[in-house]
Amino acid sequence: MVHSGAPVVPRTVKILSALVFGIGLVVATELLLRLFDSDGKVRHDPFAGFSGVAPMFEPAVRDDGVSVYRLSGARASISSPTGPRQPQREFLASKPEGAFRAFVIGGSSAAGVPYGTRYAFSAWLQKRLEAALPDLPIEVVNAAISGYASRRLLPVVREIAQYEPDLLIIYMGHNEVAEQRHYAHLIGLDPRVFRAWGWVIQTRLYQLTAQLLGVAPQPLGGPPPQVDFSTARDSMQMFAVLHERAGARGYATPRELEYRYLLYEFNLREMARVIRDAGSGLMVLTLSQNFSDWPPGASSHRPDLQPGDLAAWRGLVQRGDRLVNQDRNCEAAIAAYAAAIAIDAEFAELHFKLANCYRELGKLPVARKHYRAASDLDRVPHGAPTSFNSLLRDIALEHDAIFVDVDEEFTQASGDRLVGNDLFSDMMHPNIHAHQLIAASVARAMRQADLPAKADLWRTGTYSDPQPEAVYHDDPRLRVQELTVQCFACLLARLDDCARARAEELLALDPENEPARSVVDRLRK
Repeated sequence: MVHSGAPVVPRTVKILSALVFGIGLVVATELLLRLFDSDGKVRHDPFAGFSGVAPMFEPAVRDDGVSVYRLSGARASISSPTGPRQPQREFLASKPEGAFRAFVIGGSSAAGVPYGTRYAFSAWLQKRLEAALPDLPIEVVNAAISGYASRRLLPVVREIAQYEPDLLIIYMGHNEVAEQRHYAHLIGLDPRVFRAWGWVIQTRLYQLTAQLLGVAPQPLGGPPPQVDFSTARDSMQMFAVLHERAGARGYATPRELEYRYLLYEFNLREMARVIRDAGSGLMVLTLSQNFSDWPPGASSHRPDLQPGDLAAWRGLVQRGDRLVNQDRNCEAAIAAYAAAIAIDAEFAELHFKLANCYRELGKLPVARKHYRAASDLDRVPHGAPTSFNSLLRDIALEHDAIFVDVDEEFTQASGDRLVGNDLFSDMMHPNIHAHQLIAASVARAMRQADLPAKADLWRTGTYSDPQPEAVYHDDPRLRVQELTVQCFACLLARLDDCARARAEELLALDPENEPARSVVDRLRK
């Protein structure tokens, strides 16, 4: 008995010794890497920005030897469809005396998609401020990232608070529903696993190994839904959620929508608190979208609709469609559509049809009302619900923030005051003219608030935006970028005719454009 048990202790000692040796080797390697490598930059972020593992900005040195903070490599990979070295993605490490520093946060719309930050409203704002206040050092930093919603932007604001901001400009809200669905595997991760994995990511050993093996940033919990086009950017992949929902799969439940609003409200209030505690000013911008020329992504009936009522509803809608498409009689079609709405007022597409008829008849205020209803009822929301804009107004009042009603500015600037393709490149991304309008509105609001200098010190009339046609002429790539994003947006919304038209325009500009060719071939089949 004694003999058979004798080897147990030596075996245990060997196992423990090997374990201690292995841990010691890892620790020693990590210490050596830290001793000889002072970089420590996180280049791969498996948390996709939901953790503070990868900073938004990291120390860097410009080509002229000046120390700056620059958009970190881990964030740059998804920051823009035109590459990480876009303007307004860095600022001086040492803020000059008397300088004014503003940060813009938001998703792809604020980041300037599809044109890049060079043509985002932050860039036009910089030009306006420099012309109006030439003696004042001004930095307008674009800290917007494609696909980011308020949950991921709150840590960004907390980081920005450390960089001596004078103004935080928020144009945010388009991604709230899509992010919840696409990143459920990260949002629902056990917090203990989240913290432990975050510690591993920050080690020099992990970063070196990932760099040597060419590890690409991958989220935890398995692959998310993907758009089956190899050239699609990560920021566009999130909108595969829209594609699913347009196919009547994965609609947001009332509970999810309520949670979206509560989370958006909490994050906005916390951002306001954080930035105010940092001694910075705050500006909030309302959201807008392509209301009149981009139909709802998906519609659904009210849940308690009875079969008999549904049959009557369908009959009235079909009658309205015939009157519009065959008889060109919008007046009579409105009566049929209105009767259908009396049965079920929750079907987004019906409001859109009704709005189109009122628009045809020149009854624009009523048309606008139904376009907004279609947006609010859309089961694939484009991101500008009236409830969000009401909340933004309330937040501005509560925190004494500068309020800019971008949606109203767009309404006034739109030819028929309905806001559509005249100001948007697709369903939610402003075109170049719209970015210029936002910049003008923001600059006007700043001057009225005596920020960054008294209004009477501003040199008015010193700057005017170039015409968008001239901008396209000077940078022909912009049209290609615009058409590419439009094509993907149309595909995700299941607007095949739109996708084909954009792809054919792309081929006319760039006959060797393989993604456009594949879209045309696929849709022809």
